[in-house]
Amino acid sequence: MIALFGGTFDPVHRGHLHGAATVCEALGLEAISMVLSARPGHRASPGASAEHRWEMLCLACADDGRLVPDDRELHRDRPSYTVETLLEVRGEIGDESLVWVLGSDAYADLTSWHRWGEVLDLTNLVVLERPGGPSRWAPPLDGISRRHRVEGMLDAPWGQILFLKAPMQEVSASEIRAAIAGGRPVAHLLPERVATYISRHGLYGAPSDS
Repeated sequence: MIALFGGTFDPVHRGHLHGAATVCEALGLEAISMVLSARPGHRASPGASAEHRWEMLCLACADDGRLVPDDRELHRDRPSYTVETLLEVRGEIGDESLVWVLGSDAYADLTSWHRWGEVLDLTNLVVLERPGGPSRWAPPLDGISRRHRVEGMLDAPWGQILFLKAPMQEVSASEIRAAIAGGRPVAHLLPERVATYISRHGLYGAPSDS
């Protein structure tokens, strides 16, 4: 099984790392690819450049050998779309089982994704359920769930949805950015190396150490 965890990682934080580690443990994975969405096409531009976000992602993954930074979207000179990444990976692995990991908030927004109807023809979804997050059956997601198998395990190359209950850490990248800009402490929400990088480069309105 190949697992991908995509995100803008703006910045990557402890919640992302905890979620990825939870998936590895739940599915018995030796590795999970952390795919940087370099130029997201469905949301506002990130607060930090793709290059800075990539450096922070590499720093964050350095202490857990299961977390593998993936820069395939960084090398595209066009918006980053999940379906294109899935098509690329599917071309590399053939009919091997593929998993795309996302949070319940991203799942609730699935129908706004570019060519979203093709996603489950290419991969399985593992949805990390967060306390207070959107209901898995809220319209129009009830239609998606009726068309695809939703059970407690994945046993097919694509087309299944697994809702993974886990004690998810409540960390928001937007709240972290706001806290940094407001001079409030965020060290407890970020890997130490990422916090140091943000300070060194003056990202998100932080006073620069350089």
